[in-house]
Amino acid sequence: MHRRPKILHTMTWLAPGGGADRNVYLSMKDMRKDYEIHLAVGRQIERDDLLKLHGVAAHICPYLDRKIRPWRDFRALLWFMRLIRRERFDLVHTHESKASLLGRLAARLVGCKHIIYGLHGVVFNDPVNRIKRQFYIALEKMTIWACDLIIPVGRDTIRHYHRENIGRSIPHQVVYSGIDVTEFERRLNNVKKDAFRRNTGIPDDAPVLVNIGRFSSAKAQHYTIEAFARLQCPGARLLLVGEGPERAACERLCAELGIVDRVIFAGFLQDITPAYAIASVHVLSSLREGLSGVAVEASLARVPTVSFEVEGIREIVTHGHSGFVVPQGDIEAMVRYLEKLIGDSQMCHTFGERAYQHAIARWDHRVMVQKLDTIYRQRLKI
Repeated sequence: MHRRPKILHTMTWLAPGGGADRNVYLSMKDMRKDYEIHLAVGRQIERDDLLKLHGVAAHICPYLDRKIRPWRDFRALLWFMRLIRRERFDLVHTHESKASLLGRLAARLVGCKHIIYGLHGVVFNDPVNRIKRQFYIALEKMTIWACDLIIPVGRDTIRHYHRENIGRSIPHQVVYSGIDVTEFERRLNNVKKDAFRRNTGIPDDAPVLVNIGRFSSAKAQHYTIEAFARLQCPGARLLLVGEGPERAACERLCAELGIVDRVIFAGFLQDITPAYAIASVHVLSSLREGLSGVAVEASLARVPTVSFEVEGIREIVTHGHSGFVVPQGDIEAMVRYLEKLIGDSQMCHTFGERAYQHAIARWDHRVMVQKLDTIYRQRLKI
């Protein structure tokens, strides 16, 4: 193959702070010299750094969005088929649920030889009713055949698929999500902690619990808020970073619980390292993850995590060694472990250091890119 191989990445939307977005961005940025990279994405764009990446050709599908709309989805499928047929991609690597489903079907229907399903989460584990969950499972079962390799972001993610008898006959290779560790640590070391505390109204001596993520039913920040309200530590502060449809409900909950003066809604932060820099403990109350990027970032910042049991968390946090993992919805257990860490600074420091050592060895994005490059070359035989 004398020319550079043509690779298409497909995404449903570009979310502020999304883990899949970061993985795709870092892989495209580091691999664009060796491959001709294209990105196809739906019309909902809340960040444009992927579209502005020099050397990457962007294609925006006017019919693709996150909601299920059969007629528009069919038109999106045809749009993907036309794009893939016209550009003659050597390999299609799909990401996110809807863009993956439509992208892999389109690629298979037009005869693309190499189709990879980037599995970033377990869509049927979303907090939805039983009928909708079974519908999602059926969709995955009916369309998974269209890919010839699955790349899950963690071992736990693919286990959930195999448990539902989805994709068992299809080869898979785990590639952990990557973080630009060098850049993350550079920004972390340059944080002016006093200024950030001052700007957010957090006292210098206040222990800080941090929760970072889009306000949504899946991220379930209301559990973090309820746990914080029960803490026997009146001097502590809760820092919530992010935006999303459930933010207003969370603000109302804080008012109902009488903790408005101790909870800071920081909104979306372009640079979230200051939040980690002042944090004592990271709290994760998500009901669904693929593999939590914020838990990895907290570990790289030497901040221990207290988390609900959720996909991938035990690949990041070792219970009782570098953090704590509690059953979903068990607020009492979450409170107990939060108080344990806040009340023991030596334990907090030790757990944070252990979390860092584990993360630094596993989640450097250069390892992710190297593994993806090896997979691409093996499949393309170059």
